[in-house]
Amino acid sequence: IKDGTKEDLKDFHKIMITTGIRDGFITRPLEYFEKMYDELGPEHMKILMAYYDNEPISGVIPIMYGNKTWYLYGASSNEHRNLMPNYLLQWEMIKIALNRKSDIYDLRGVPGIADNSNGLYRMKKGFGAEYTEFVGEVYMPYKPLMYNLYKFSEKAFRNIRALKLKFKK
Repeated sequence: IKDGTKEDLKDFHKIMITTGIRDGFITRPLEYFEKMYDELGPEHMKILMAYYDNEPISGVIPIMYGNKTWYLYGASSNEHRNLMPNYLLQWEMIKIALNRKSDIYDLRGVPGIADNSNGLYRMKKGFGAEYTEFVGEVYMPYKPLMYNLYKFSEKAFRNIRALKLKFKK
């Protein structure tokens, strides 16, 4: 495990793109993470990276303010997933929260309802997390045609980006 610097955001971002493709979500550009680091600084934002044979295989970004620590972003490569580096990174973040005397370590949300068949829920519950439900999100498109066009273009963007990454290799 390495307590990273701004330079490690490049490795984190590469792994985040892999995670986004694998799990079907759009990722933010590298510049977003760099700007976040510039604004928050190392006293409020950590970059933790896990390595295997000197290759980055996983990374997390926690944010710390006052008495609270948030698990903000996590990413894992498709290689060496059997080593489960994200569990070790979670433990490192918990230790950081304890050292900072945080009252709360917020693992943030899980999709849907509390369901043990959901891997993300199961992982967070395994760390002793307490499931707290807040007001959910409601999508009510005012312009259904534009909304459907947006959803279509979002999926097309993901597919094009995945193809570009395959050809880059």
